[in-house]
Amino acid sequence: MAIGIAIVAGAILALSFGAATASAAIAEVQAGTVLSQTAVTSITPTLSAASTAGNLLAAIVATGANTTVTAPAGWVKATSVYTSGVGTTQIWYDANNAGAISSVKFTLAASDNAVAQLSEWSGVAKVSPLDVTGTATAASNSTTLAVSATAHAANELAITSFGASTGSSGNTFTPASGWTNLMPAQTVSDTADYKIGVGSGSVSETQTAATTAKWSGAIATFYGNCGGGSLALTAPAAAAFGSLTLNGTSQSVTTGLAFTPTDGTASSSGWNLTGTSTTFKNAGSKTLPTTATTITAGSVAATSSTCRLPTNAITYPVTLPAATVAPTAVKLYNAAAATGLGPSTVTLTAKLSVPPNSYNGAFSSTWTFSL
Repeated sequence: MAIGIAIVAGAILALSFGAATASAAIAEVQAGTVLSQTAVTSITPTLSAASTAGNLLAAIVATGANTTVTAPAGWVKATSVYTSGVGTTQIWYDANNAGAISSVKFTLAASDNAVAQLSEWSGVAKVSPLDVTGTATAASNSTTLAVSATAHAANELAITSFGASTGSSGNTFTPASGWTNLMPAQTVSDTADYKIGVGSGSVSETQTAATTAKWSGAIATFYGNCGGGSLALTAPAAAAFGSLTLNGTSQSVTTGLAFTPTDGTASSSGWNLTGTSTTFKNAGSKTLPTTATTITAGSVAATSSTCRLPTNAITYPVTLPAATVAPTAVKLYNAAAATGLGPSTVTLTAKLSVPPNSYNGAFSSTWTFSL
């Protein structure tokens, strides 16, 4: 007669360190006056007030030709695009700026016409804030140009920059719905816009001009910092493996466990999800091997508040340690530095191996997880 065996993981306990709080929303602190100059080898846009340390500084730099532009130490070029007859438009940024910055000098490799503008943003990730970029061009006349990129997290900042070949008379530009003008049209027909709180997935803007032109366009998105909170973990209260029928052979059952790790510290240090357990035991004190449970896979999904998904480096399977008294925990999932910001949903697949000489009954174990 077949003997049924119910294998139940009881009382899964989650250790959490403080309650995570909502991050401060990204906000425009200030945008400097647009600077437009002709036949120069450098351009130095300014801010009306000195920057606050830790904020993101962004710069739009446009040139009349395909001229190489360099910036001071700490500045990174997010993206650049050139169209013959239009020129180059570039988006630069300085993450976690040192503070007290009111101007930045951009150097041109050759004399050229140039336009530049600085802006300052709070609530952006302080380490590796750039998510994705995209560019687009139009070599023939059109009244519109669309630029797009695919963002990886919720609540990002998107900045676009456009150049158009409308000559010294300039042009009138209209941002797409939901976008706010950052750089008004200048004599060399450059403009820029921004949008705060863009979600994961496709992010795009179609810029419209009053008259037809050739185009250069660029877009860059930046992660939020998910700061103002702490490190916390929500774990399931219990999980069930279900049952199987003993048949004299080795068998296994699996279950999925969904966790919500949250890093609201804005430290960008990364984190480790660890776990340990007590030995599976039935009412008659019969046990399963201490190596019976393995974590065979881990996956992640974004929540509506994810700032950056974790990058996991754990190789599976991983044996969940077990003993009468739960032993030292091991890493089951992790987030590399500068990833795993804000909350996300991590699902671990647990496999319980049942030897052929197991006893029947309901077996249980207590599992403990921490972040």
